[in-house]
Amino acid sequence: KRLILITNGQGTDMTRWRSAGTSETDFTLNYALEPLTPYKDRMLVLDGIDNRAAIIGPGRGHFGQGTLWTGVVVPPGTVRPEEMLGWPQGPSIDAIIGDRLANDTKFPAFYWGTWPIVTDGPNQGPNGICHYRASEDPVNPRLNPATAFDTLFDGVLGTDPALGERIRRERKSVIDLVRSELKRTRAEMPAVDKARLDAHLDSLRTMEERLAVVTAACEVPPRPEEYSEGDIQDYNKVHIFTRLQFDLMRHALVCDLTRVACFDWPHSEGDGGYMAEEGYEAFGSIHTMAHMMTYELNPEQEPSEELKIIARQNSANLTNWRSKMLATELLDKLPADVLDRTLLVWASEMSEGGTHSNNNLPVVMVQGSQFGAFEAGRYLRWGDFDPIENYSDTTGGEPMNKVLVSICHAMDQTDID
Repeated sequence: KRLILITNGQGTDMTRWRSAGTSETDFTLNYALEPLTPYKDRMLVLDGIDNRAAIIGPGRGHFGQGTLWTGVVVPPGTVRPEEMLGWPQGPSIDAIIGDRLANDTKFPAFYWGTWPIVTDGPNQGPNGICHYRASEDPVNPRLNPATAFDTLFDGVLGTDPALGERIRRERKSVIDLVRSELKRTRAEMPAVDKARLDAHLDSLRTMEERLAVVTAACEVPPRPEEYSEGDIQDYNKVHIFTRLQFDLMRHALVCDLTRVACFDWPHSEGDGGYMAEEGYEAFGSIHTMAHMMTYELNPEQEPSEELKIIARQNSANLTNWRSKMLATELLDKLPADVLDRTLLVWASEMSEGGTHSNNNLPVVMVQGSQFGAFEAGRYLRWGDFDPIENYSDTTGGEPMNKVLVSICHAMDQTDID
């Protein structure tokens, strides 16, 4: 099994994210999630998940990043002196699950992202970092695809196609040898044992077929172009780095370098200038756009209804593009035998940037056809949260911690409560 955790900050436009339908299995994905429609029968759309650890702790709003995957409050501290807040005192579930799988892969977990998801970047700290190896131990995602490549594929077979082919032939010859020995043994067996041996021979045949597919697919990709720090921090290149990072993530999962893969889009800084190249309206600051959905940066300066509509459309466009990236650059390109055993979970620390409410997080799960943990193809809604009229802390949602426990159980860590 493999786990992919995708995070974006600042929420979305919930009015265009929320699905429509008559029942939990009869629903239509709204504009924000529409590109994921081919995976609808494998999806769980969770509407009404509350980031309770952010709500009950001293850090709300963006500081929900620190609570999202850890399930613990952001405590008082000196990491963010102006807010007097520190690092969360607990690991995130990616680290918990990854550590338990560490003996099977080169990396217990691996982390990608786009600027400024770094612990020492502007406006970071527990309001920007969401993954933690342990208490007060934040993870810096890899922002440079070239250096991420060097770390991932150092020493990995596949750079020499002839060597990979020789290894495949050797493995196949071992299976052929064992199968021929077993066939000779079968002739001397009592009839009562032959059925079990036949089943074993069938399993060898399945193993051989899977080996041919998976090993052939595990080829080291070309090393990405070397980008300067200025390029890495250029918000107009977010779409370029998203594609490069997703490509590395796919290869890391296929080659079984890690079974826990995490990717973060920035929580507020930057702008949407690159959106024009992707076929959408460009917009300015993500932070300003998100605030404009409900109120101006100065709460006494109410934006016009026209500006609110534009801001909401821009926010929905951004989520639609992200849905498209997940569908076309990640899920569509994973080999079937890998995708079938993968669980992808995508969430944000708040519902909408305008209210900074940590209630009603947008949470989407995509489960592979053979993952087998959840009953998929459902839209589940709890509570009566409304992003415009009713965004109090008592709207009847379910805590994100239950989702975290469910993910751990789905990855066979059933002792976690």
